[in-house]
Amino acid sequence: MKAIHWIIAAAALASFQPAQAGINDPEIIIYRFPGVKDDGGGANVGIATVFLCTNFSGVSENIRFAARSDGGALLTNGFHTTGHLVTVTMFTHLNAAYTGITTPTGAVNSGTMAIAATSINVICTAMTIDAANTKPVGIALRGIRFNPVPGSQE
Repeated sequence: MKAIHWIIAAAALASFQPAQAGINDPEIIIYRFPGVKDDGGGANVGIATVFLCTNFSGVSENIRFAARSDGGALLTNGFHTTGHLVTVTMFTHLNAAYTGITTPTGAVNSGTMAIAATSINVICTAMTIDAANTKPVGIALRGIRFNPVPGSQE
């Protein structure tokens, strides 16, 4: 009799599907990247900061990018919807190394970027690069992760 109860319990757990987040769910902060730099230069010149975020939630998600100056002034605040396993690339100004979405900050020295999403199942990285170089030559930024995926380590 115990074996039957265990089999029923195992079948119930196997059929359980976790709730999927989506674009209508509330946004939560998932990262903050200090050290955002942009020299305010034109397309493909100077210094820019690039952010790459991949959604692995299983559904489309909103990812919000909000940049602040070193003094705390809000420079940009916009979101982009991205599908499952899609990487969104956002940069502070056009550069030769990456294509994607420009969210111009203007000149910023030692700013921060807060990244929020409608799911914690999004991973991001960032780097400050030479915007004129087709190779991504620069410095990786250390992101501070908020609301990590359970069981993960970054």
